[in-house]
Amino acid sequence: MPEINSRKYHELSPTEQLSNRMYLRRFVLKAPHQSRYTPKIDVLETLDREHKTIVYVLIAEFSVPKLLYGNSLQEVSDKDLGKVVTVFRDVLLRVGIQVENEAVASARVSAVHFCKNVPLPKDIRLQDILAELQRVDISKVFDITTKETKNGGQVLHIYSGTIERVFYDKVKDALRPKVKRKDKGHIDYEREVIEKYHLQNIEVFRYEYRIKKTQTVQRDINLALERKPKTYVAFRDLFTDGLPSKVLLKSWRDMIDSPENQLALIGPVDSFRVLQRIVEGARAQGGAHSMNHALIAYGLTCIIRDHGVKEFRRLIFSHWNGDHPERLNRKLAQASELTKGLPYSNGVAFVDGQIEKYELITRSLLDSCTVQ
Repeated sequence: MPEINSRKYHELSPTEQLSNRMYLRRFVLKAPHQSRYTPKIDVLETLDREHKTIVYVLIAEFSVPKLLYGNSLQEVSDKDLGKVVTVFRDVLLRVGIQVENEAVASARVSAVHFCKNVPLPKDIRLQDILAELQRVDISKVFDITTKETKNGGQVLHIYSGTIERVFYDKVKDALRPKVKRKDKGHIDYEREVIEKYHLQNIEVFRYEYRIKKTQTVQRDINLALERKPKTYVAFRDLFTDGLPSKVLLKSWRDMIDSPENQLALIGPVDSFRVLQRIVEGARAQGGAHSMNHALIAYGLTCIIRDHGVKEFRRLIFSHWNGDHPERLNRKLAQASELTKGLPYSNGVAFVDGQIEKYELITRSLLDSCTVQ
């Protein structure tokens, strides 16, 4: 490439040969605005002083659905590795970068976003689902760095160290100005797809599970693949049969399945039916204080379902010491056990079922108008 010509070690200046910098030169591909999607590409010229050689490292960041389809409403199958690698190689060839297929397939993954689009039926509103997710005490499931809501409560973004969880309406996000979108990339064709299939009035719940660092990628992916924790993750590994659905479902269930969050997300069930379920469960368990357990569980369930876990904990620990919440946690776990079988709220239950089902949004699905 004329912008970053290849060099040999003997061509370096004495200063460069003694350099301790991460790289000697850096080339950033800034593709012109065009209808075809182009990945973000960095090429680093690095020095291997031990072997007195120059090594060129290519770092690529791209959306796989946009690479194949020009939009991220459509979703990619875990059987599409060959197609993705071929298209990626051809796109790079257009800008003068030659990469072999095997080099792409075996490239190390340092960050990955797993995403799922869930078209919602007319009787389930995305804003209601986000409000329900706001009721859960996510900080009890994993450490929270920042939690923010934007655009009038239409976007929920949870930052947790090297992990992010994002929930929003994919269609409305695509129609917003770039400065207000979660997706900051080139989405002209995505808007054309929305217009072609008349999706403007359909809410599409999007869940993104973003893994941002190499060590966390290794932890999550190798756990899902049942491999040793420090095994390096190659691009081809992301297309292992069933891996995307497995990672997404685990990350979703980690969030909603703690005892107190199960209580917060109990659906529109009549209060008497809730009490009946708890009483029957406590009676079946037996014990000298089964009635007390039932009444305590019913009280906890009602207050948490109505006001959320955080408000409940804030009230309790403003009057009692919160340094040792073990007794309260045991009561919450017991209440959760006694309410098992009661359904989640309609919105969360629908999303949970769709993530478990994991039906891909494809062009044929759009053509059949299934999402309308």
